[in-house]
Amino acid sequence: MKEKLKEITDLTINELLEEEVILPSEYFECFDKHAKLSEIELKDDSFEKEVDELLLNEISSINNYVKSATKNIDSAAALTLDAQKAIEENNSSALKKLYSQIKELQEELQDMTENIYKDYLTSAYNKKWLYHKYLAANSKIKEDAIIILIDVKDFEYIKKTYNKLISNNLLIFIYEFINKEFKKEDIDFEICRYLSSKFIISVKNNNFSSVSNLIKNTSSVLFGTTLKSNSGVMIKPNYKYSTLAVKKDDSFHEVLNSLMKNQEA
Repeated sequence: MKEKLKEITDLTINELLEEEVILPSEYFECFDKHAKLSEIELKDDSFEKEVDELLLNEISSINNYVKSATKNIDSAAALTLDAQKAIEENNSSALKKLYSQIKELQEELQDMTENIYKDYLTSAYNKKWLYHKYLAANSKIKEDAIIILIDVKDFEYIKKTYNKLISNNLLIFIYEFINKEFKKEDIDFEICRYLSSKFIISVKNNNFSSVSNLIKNTSSVLFGTTLKSNSGVMIKPNYKYSTLAVKKDDSFHEVLNSLMKNQEA
């Protein structure tokens, strides 16, 4: 149910993105429409029961996260005090042991961060990362960059015609392919899965023409590939894309609107 709700939310947001103002009534009307297209009745008792169970699971997950975060904070505080004492006493053996404990704590914190800010399917960054880490608090761009919007073609069609596993594998393949090609060029970039079939790539300190050629060439090479599922389904991986140079303090949603209007097949 959680995945179905996420899909409906993505479809709703995707439809309303170009609107400058979205009223709650408009959002609910659009959400209700996509829920019905997905054969979900929002007022159905069984649906409400599933949502209640989902919320309870989410609350439990949040509580577990808070407990883990509190434990790590307490550990960090204790390690800081121990380190201060070891430094004052010039105790090298104690410092060596503390270094090992700090490294373990660092790995635990990294795992927690990845659980929060990484997409469960592709391992790209997710929407939480985009709004909490990449953008400023007012959804403005933090620094000059080149932004690329990737929209995987026929994603919904493949999911409905064949199955979700095939469409998900297509998404994973395209993400990993783009990630590999960009890493080859040794450029500073980050990839976020913004909606179900859309990725946003942010490139720092680079030439616009070079980045535009890179995404164009990557698209051409990818389209020359044929994927075959275990059931024999043949698919040509393909995506629409658009590229835009952005400045610090630009509105992210205005940037996204421009990117969506200028996508190339």
